[in-house]
Amino acid sequence: MNRDFPLPGWVWIVLAILLILQAAWIFHDARRRGYNPWLWGALGLLNVPSSLIIYLLVVNYRNRDGKGETKHALRKHALR
Repeated sequence: MNRDFPLPGWVWIVLAILLILQAAWIFHDARRRGYNPWLWGALGLLNVPSSLIIYLLVVNYRNRDGKGETKHALRKHALR
Protein backbone atom coordinates (compact mmCIF):
# COMPACT_ATOMS: atom_id res chain seq x y z
CA MET A 1 0.00 0.00 0.00
CA ASN A 2 1.61 3.16 -1.19
CA ARG A 3 -0.16 6.29 0.01
CA ASP A 4 0.82 9.82 -0.76
CA PHE A 5 0.68 12.23 2.12
CA PRO A 6 1.38 15.61 0.59
CA LEU A 7 2.73 18.17 3.02
CA PRO A 8 1.14 21.60 3.20
CA GLY A 9 3.07 24.49 1.70
CA TRP A 10 3.86 26.08 5.07
CA VAL A 11 5.74 22.94 6.15
CA TRP A 12 8.05 23.23 3.14
CA ILE A 13 8.64 26.91 3.91
CA VAL A 14 9.50 26.17 7.55
CA LEU A 15 11.89 23.38 6.49
CA ALA A 16 13.58 25.66 3.96
CA ILE A 17 14.03 28.38 6.58
CA LEU A 18 15.46 25.89 9.09
CA LEU A 19 17.91 24.52 6.53
CA ILE A 20 19.11 27.98 5.50
CA LEU A 21 19.50 29.15 9.10
CA GLN A 22 21.36 25.99 10.05
CA ALA A 23 23.69 26.21 7.05
CA ALA A 24 24.39 29.90 7.70
CA TRP A 25 25.23 29.28 11.36
CA ILE A 26 27.49 26.34 10.53
CA PHE A 27 29.18 28.39 7.76
CA HIS A 28 29.95 31.31 10.08
CA ASP A 29 31.08 29.08 12.94
CA ALA A 30 33.34 27.04 10.66
CA ARG A 31 34.88 30.23 9.27
CA ARG A 32 35.48 31.52 12.80
CA ARG A 33 37.13 28.26 13.87
CA GLY A 34 39.30 27.98 10.74
CA TYR A 35 37.55 25.02 9.12
CA ASN A 36 36.37 24.89 5.51
CA PRO A 37 33.18 27.00 5.71
CA TRP A 38 31.90 26.15 2.22
CA LEU A 39 32.06 22.42 2.84
CA TRP A 40 30.37 22.63 6.23
CA GLY A 41 27.79 25.15 5.01
CA ALA A 42 26.87 22.91 2.07
CA LEU A 43 26.55 19.92 4.40
CA GLY A 44 24.31 22.05 6.60
CA LEU A 45 21.83 22.31 3.73
CA LEU A 46 21.28 18.55 3.56
CA ASN A 47 19.04 17.92 6.57
CA VAL A 48 17.96 19.22 9.96
CA PRO A 49 19.36 18.62 12.64
CA SER A 50 21.70 15.75 11.71
CA SER A 51 24.18 18.03 9.94
CA LEU A 52 24.38 20.31 12.96
CA ILE A 53 24.91 17.38 15.33
CA ILE A 54 27.66 15.92 13.13
CA TYR A 55 29.36 19.32 12.81
CA LEU A 56 29.33 19.89 16.57
CA LEU A 57 30.69 16.40 17.25
CA VAL A 58 33.52 16.80 14.73
CA VAL A 59 34.47 20.28 15.96
CA ASN A 60 34.36 19.16 19.58
CA TYR A 61 36.48 16.08 18.83
CA ARG A 62 39.08 18.08 16.90
CA ASN A 63 39.37 20.72 19.61
CA ARG A 64 40.15 18.32 22.43
CA ASP A 65 43.59 17.98 23.85
CA GLY A 66 44.75 14.73 25.42
CA LYS A 67 43.17 15.55 28.79
CA GLY A 68 39.56 15.92 27.68
CA GLU A 69 39.48 19.72 27.79
CA THR A 70 38.72 21.78 24.73
CA LYS A 71 41.32 24.18 23.36
CA HIS A 72 38.84 27.01 23.89
CA ALA A 73 38.62 26.18 27.61
CA LEU A 74 42.41 25.96 27.82
CA ARG A 75 42.76 29.42 26.26
CA LYS A 76 40.34 30.85 28.84
CA HIS A 77 42.42 29.36 31.69
CA ALA A 78 45.64 30.68 30.16
CA LEU A 79 44.26 34.23 30.00
CA ARG A 80 43.49 34.31 33.72
